[in-house]
Amino acid sequence: MIFYPQYSILERSRTYVLFCTDRKEAALENVISQSNDRIEPPHLQTSLGAEINSGTPDLPLESGREISFSTDLSVEFRIISQPSDLTPYFHTVKEAPLLAIDTETTGLDPHSDRLRLIQISAPGIPVLVIDCAAFLPDGFACLKELLNTPSEKIFHNARFDLQFLMGIGIDCFPVFDTMLAAQLLRPCGGPLKAGLAVVADHYLGIKLDKTEQTGSWDSASLTGSQLAYAALDAWILLKLYDVMNPLLARHGLGRTASIEFACVSAIARTEYDGINLDLEKWDELRRKTEKQYDAALETLYTYSGTPSCQLTLWGGEEALDVNFESNPYVLKLLNRYGIPVTSTSRRSLAPYHSQPLVQALTEYRRHSKSLSSFLHPIPAQIHPVTHRLHPKYMQIGAWSGRMSCYNPNIQQIPREADFRSCFTAPDGRKLILADYSQIELRVAAQISGDSRMKSACQKGEDLHALTASLISSIPVSQVTKAQRQAAKAVNFGLIFGMGAEGLKQYAGQSYGVEMTLEEAEQFRSAFFQSYRGINWWHHDLRESHPLEGRTLTGRKFLFSPNTGLADLANTPVQGTAADILKHALGLLASRIRGSDKKIVAIVHDEILMEVPVEEADDTVVLLKTAMEEAAQAILPDVPCEADAKAADSWAGK
Repeated sequence: MIFYPQYSILERSRTYVLFCTDRKEAALENVISQSNDRIEPPHLQTSLGAEINSGTPDLPLESGREISFSTDLSVEFRIISQPSDLTPYFHTVKEAPLLAIDTETTGLDPHSDRLRLIQISAPGIPVLVIDCAAFLPDGFACLKELLNTPSEKIFHNARFDLQFLMGIGIDCFPVFDTMLAAQLLRPCGGPLKAGLAVVADHYLGIKLDKTEQTGSWDSASLTGSQLAYAALDAWILLKLYDVMNPLLARHGLGRTASIEFACVSAIARTEYDGINLDLEKWDELRRKTEKQYDAALETLYTYSGTPSCQLTLWGGEEALDVNFESNPYVLKLLNRYGIPVTSTSRRSLAPYHSQPLVQALTEYRRHSKSLSSFLHPIPAQIHPVTHRLHPKYMQIGAWSGRMSCYNPNIQQIPREADFRSCFTAPDGRKLILADYSQIELRVAAQISGDSRMKSACQKGEDLHALTASLISSIPVSQVTKAQRQAAKAVNFGLIFGMGAEGLKQYAGQSYGVEMTLEEAEQFRSAFFQSYRGINWWHHDLRESHPLEGRTLTGRKFLFSPNTGLADLANTPVQGTAADILKHALGLLASRIRGSDKKIVAIVHDEILMEVPVEEADDTVVLLKTAMEEAAQAILPDVPCEADAKAADSWAGK
């Protein structure tokens, strides 16, 4: 049974005491369950701030107001309405090794909305609930001094809070993020989403009422319920830290967590700074693509007939609306013209790519995707204040640890120069573009221990040219561009155990390489004979079929008994590559802090920066060095080169 304490307020001059009128005793000597890492209260669970009476008076944020509320877990907080209110606590907070920080804001946009409250919880003092409105504009200097310290700052979803703090000139580091910690510790492959209420319930057995989260924070007077909610959110972070920090170490996740926590400030800054889009170029590309779309549609109409002549084409009851977005319709059209497929997927159509109908359909789909996913919606996402795009990044966006992105998904912007040339550096600035060379092959070499692949990396050899040489039995010096392109498909397909038929399809779809099934079988055989370490690694995975996997930093993920070889091999490789990039971002963030250098985009194995023109050459070296140091720390036996250069647009690489 869960008891929800009722609160009332006793007013004594300018001090408010918020106390529980329905108190139940609960012991705090809770034991961490070894099975699910949850603290189970022995008698009951307490819901803090769950039901503050609707009659609770509004509490104007005046100087010196102290509020305490007492449940089985006692919490006190003080309202800070002017810098002098901080004086009794300043030294304690500044010297504290741990600070829990939360914010309440008037909205979700750090450029359009504003901070309403900053809550700071430190051991031995009340939670400080700081009225940001009363501090404007000069009072933030004391907050900068208070928070720009070496103490570890505990947040839940730091990416959000850090951006609002950046807006008032406060850069908090180092960080411990309880949301990221919960995602790393997620039991049994649980959901990646980890709200504070869910995490507090799971690890502390405390029920938090988040009703006030969606309330109005604009008012000059906040309710007792709002203040209690705000204080609790900061107070509980210290409790979560006490539980989660040792759990990360116990589960071998300490190194991974350190990488994630160092990276979060880089991601927050990347979101906050955004990236520049040349709207004139973008609009020109949109018009060009619309013409190409129309041309592909007209070609398709020569096969299907236009909507007005459908009855002539299909006849009687078979008449259908022309709809090239409908798979059943497209399948019927393909079959009518002798293309015997049972699916309209790209893979199914690959063997018929030379057919004019399939070519027209492919072009139609490509241009339709470009228009609907990028060219039409993205201009509306340019921020009215900054006039830049501000993509959102999910730091742990997949089980492997890779990031995902939305609004817009800049990680899916087509690689064609027409698209990437629209992402530009403003006047007086340059973009710095850097990516890892063949990162997944290098990670696979480290994990598998393949001696030939490791040796090639150590000698600085081109792995694609080497593979082309090995599978074609020719010297590396004689490898042609076409053979190297085919070797790309072989390398990236076979390191994860792809079969011959899959390799044949993959080569055509992803690399434009026509390969017969017999050639695919020959290449596959030669590959595994040449890279015996990769072959043995795959054999071990098939035989042992592990139910738990790890990246080289220790990131953990779970497999089912039905997980195939491709996922067993791919997940730790992809995850380790993600760890390397995140480590690079953390190093980079620490080295550009306080400068005019910006990280403007993160795309899997690629980092984009924007810097003043006069700092471009130095930043090329800085970015390249950070990326290569990060890789070397995780791949000690396999050198990993980062290619970096300055350019005027993203297409400049």
